Amino acid sequence: MQATVSRQPLNAMQIHFLQSLQFVKTEEMYQELRQIISDYYFKKLDKETDKWWKENDMTTEKFNEMTKDIHYRTPYK
Repeated sequence: MQATVSRQPLNAMQIHFLQSLQFVKTEEMYQELRQIISDYYFKKLDKETDKWWKENDMTTEKFNEMTKDIHYRTPYK
């Protein structure tokens, strides 16, 4: 994973979050926290996706037609 450098100072929430990491003492705790954060973002994404489908009156057929020319993998040569 490549880190990016931010030139902006941390806000209060970011500082609080970083300070709370001092309590993560084991790999198990780290994995649990990582899963909780991942679940949080997945739920947000799922909610936004549902909202987009409703706002665009999307159906599976419309979605399949809209994405039929998208290639998800790089072809092997």
